[in-house]
Amino acid sequence: MRSKVQGATAETILDKRRMQSLGVLLPIRLEAMSFMPGRHSLGRAGEGMRFLRTRPYEPGEDNPRNIDKFSPAGELWVNDWEAEGQASIRIFGDMSGSMAFEPKAAVRNLALLQLNYSLWRASDRVATLLYSGDGRKEFVRRNLRTQLLNLAEYLSSGPAEQGQDIFDMLGIYEVSSRKKRDDLIFIISDFAAASAAQDLATAQDWREVLRKLPCDVVPVIITFELDREITGAVKLWDPERRAQRLTLLSTTRIDEINAREKRRVEGLQSLFRSLALDFLTLKSERDVYPQLVQLSRMRRKKKL
Repeated sequence: MRSKVQGATAETILDKRRMQSLGVLLPIRLEAMSFMPGRHSLGRAGEGMRFLRTRPYEPGEDNPRNIDKFSPAGELWVNDWEAEGQASIRIFGDMSGSMAFEPKAAVRNLALLQLNYSLWRASDRVATLLYSGDGRKEFVRRNLRTQLLNLAEYLSSGPAEQGQDIFDMLGIYEVSSRKKRDDLIFIISDFAAASAAQDLATAQDWREVLRKLPCDVVPVIITFELDREITGAVKLWDPERRAQRLTLLSTTRIDEINAREKRRVEGLQSLFRSLALDFLTLKSERDVYPQLVQLSRMRRKKKL
């Protein structure tokens, strides 16, 4: 059965089979989604004004120039207009070596594609920037289909790269945002330190960075949990340290790794709560769409 979205079939927007062949194991949900409270989505792209209502002219309150020249005989009417609801949203995707771990990479990729699709269909302006210590690559295409396919192809073939500290990336963004302001940014990352010598940032470090940013920030924490059935000798490659070693995984060691990761994520969650940030924690591909829907509803309930 074909899934229809605003009069167009899913197949006319993207090729699901091709997306799956590029590593998207679970198809994205073909639903529009907005995250800016107080907006009025039009269901189409573009900026401008739309007609709201016609009401009687109020002397002393309304500008006489706004009187409708087609007002009924003996009456004066004014047309009210409202701006289109369209937000400018930027999505940052962490392409560092720590995110190349297959379970985390799959969740990151699906989150990037789902956000691109849902925000675009909600008439927002969307730009995706994939960052690492080796550089940045931005995806801003003219139509949704090209945006999704180009992004999916890059994610399926992009090599693991050295990490970049989150504050270095946000510092570069803060300088560039002085010319063109965004309304909201998503940061999809595991928020691990770029090197073993660096420590996780404190709440004060985050406050200093957030104070300089001209928009809302939504961190999306990507995490994992190892299956206890995966035991034995495993070759692990660390792309950030450019080293490979043979590691023996036992159930005890797997439990220790999972417990350490859980403590790390709980620390990040506590940090973002203290900063009053909306945030998501994604562990599997099945978490992506429900968590985004929940975040969208929560943010849209907030008053401007």
